[in-house]
Amino acid sequence: MKPDYSQISKIENPEIIFLNHASFIIKMNDIKIIIDPYLYGSAFNNGWNLLKEIDHTNEIKDITHIFYTHEHPDHFSIPFLKKIEPDIRKNITILYQETYDKRVKIFCESMGFKFKEIKDGVEQKIDNQLNVLIGKVPFFDSWINFKINEFNILNVNDCVLENPKLVFDIKKKLNRKIDVLFTQFSYANFIETGNQKNVALQQLENIKQQDKILCPSYLIPFASFIYFSHKENKFMNENINSIREAYDFIKINCKAKPVILKPNECWDFKEKQNEASLQFWDNLYQNIENFNYHSVIKKFDINEIIKESTEYVKRIKKKNNRFLIYLLHYLNFFPSITIYVSDIDEYLEFNILKGLKISSNKIISKKFISLSSESLIFVLKYEFGLDTLLVNARLKCDENYLKTVTKCLFIASLNNTGRYIGFTHFSKYLNVNFLYRGLEKLYLKKDY
Repeated sequence: MKPDYSQISKIENPEIIFLNHASFIIKMNDIKIIIDPYLYGSAFNNGWNLLKEIDHTNEIKDITHIFYTHEHPDHFSIPFLKKIEPDIRKNITILYQETYDKRVKIFCESMGFKFKEIKDGVEQKIDNQLNVLIGKVPFFDSWINFKINEFNILNVNDCVLENPKLVFDIKKKLNRKIDVLFTQFSYANFIETGNQKNVALQQLENIKQQDKILCPSYLIPFASFIYFSHKENKFMNENINSIREAYDFIKINCKAKPVILKPNECWDFKEKQNEASLQFWDNLYQNIENFNYHSVIKKFDINEIIKESTEYVKRIKKKNNRFLIYLLHYLNFFPSITIYVSDIDEYLEFNILKGLKISSNKIISKKFISLSSESLIFVLKYEFGLDTLLVNARLKCDENYLKTVTKCLFIASLNNTGRYIGFTHFSKYLNVNFLYRGLEKLYLKKDY
């Protein structure tokens, strides 16, 4: 039976206030939860910016909880946390998925926030009339269902759900009627120009699939209100889905009713007119070409790059079993790659055992990845560096060769999840969805 929205409103007075990109607020009684507050500044090493920054001062007053779906900087924004006054932090509880490394928990508690870990697949009570249930989607993401009495809001944000099995898993775990579904509507990682239109269409098809399987009453497309904001990745904006395109697709192909929200707009769970919100976003999409774009801030010389590479290899060997690393490299599981550093006009060879060296080949193969020294240093310096690069698209590479690059550098991404290659870490891999996603990530299995 469909919930009586008017009665719920009278009893609980729930509200959804959309903020920006993937962030919104659920307000109910004395609870005010903000989800994934990335509200200003650049993300992914100056690769992304919001289509428009808006003042949310009034909307975010008196928040009681912050929920983070995952650790990507367009969701887990450290500047937002730092901006909250220290004496207010003790009144705010951060909700986050349970992880192996406890890195987010340790960081947030060190800043003075209360912290509550949410176990995968276990419904937890937040308030007398509010429960939450999350599900991990490897490697980093998580979806969340907010249950307000019998009313369910499902946020799948930018979970990788191309595989319909994962969507059916969500349906099975929840086993309930979904009233509102929040989902991503455009691509969010490097795509070669010639394939962008296909991937953009596939993202809309994913929404259609979610609608068919999950059967929500209302569908809110979000989590794509950004533009690729560096001169090195500007080409990525050519074929992104606009919210107007997503809205038109949903109207034709989905049973759920689309709800389009602009920043600071409050929705009361009733049918709404979307045109004013669509026009707000239309004006921005039409002007993307004239937005501000970042440039490379610093050029690193070859000695600095090789030094950072040496430190990278040391960390890998320290955290992972050396014998297994050598064996997997020998079996070409971690292949060697060629890197062209564009701003210093230098070709480099890299492998997981020895790091970087200047290429001795006089005739360079066409198979290489091209990026700036600034991006290369970022990849080597941080365990999440490769993931950042693949998302911010500050690179040039044939997509087939990019698979080789991903395999070569994947171990740091794995370590970033608190998992390591060693004889004592097998229990951390005993998850079917994680294994499936790992094979997909390494291109050893089709993702759908």
